[in-house]
Amino acid sequence: MPPELLALVTYHCRHICAYLARAQSLGTLHEDRKSEWQRLVLYALTDALAHNHLVVGTIAAYLQRQDLDADLLRRYLQSPHPDRYVTRQAVDHLDGLTGAVPERSAESTWVAVGRRIARDTH
Repeated sequence: MPPELLALVTYHCRHICAYLARAQSLGTLHEDRKSEWQRLVLYALTDALAHNHLVVGTIAAYLQRQDLDADLLRRYLQSPHPDRYVTRQAVDHLDGLTGAVPERSAESTWVAVGRRIARDTH
C-alpha cells in the first residue's frame, strides 16, 4: 500500500475521532440547553461523516485508477453505486495526494489537502 494512502487514512481518522469525541462530550456541556446540544452535536456528527465519506471515496478512486475489478470495488464498498463515494472532491483529493494534475483548472481545497498529506509522508 502506498504510504500516501496510509497517511490519508491516518489524517481523516484523526479528524473523525475528534468530531465523534466532540459529539460525545456535548451532552455534558449543554445539559440544560437542548437546542444548543442538538445544533452542535449534528454539526460534529456531519463533519465526521463528511471526512469518512471523503476518505472512502478517495481510496475507491485510487482503486479505480489501479483498474480494480468493478464488481470487487462494489463488494468492498458494500454498495452497487461506487459513484456515491467517488465524488469530485474525492478525485481532487486523490489528485493532490498522488501529485496528478487536477482535471479542473482551479485547484480545489481537497487537492491542496491531499498534497499536504503526501508531503508530510516524505
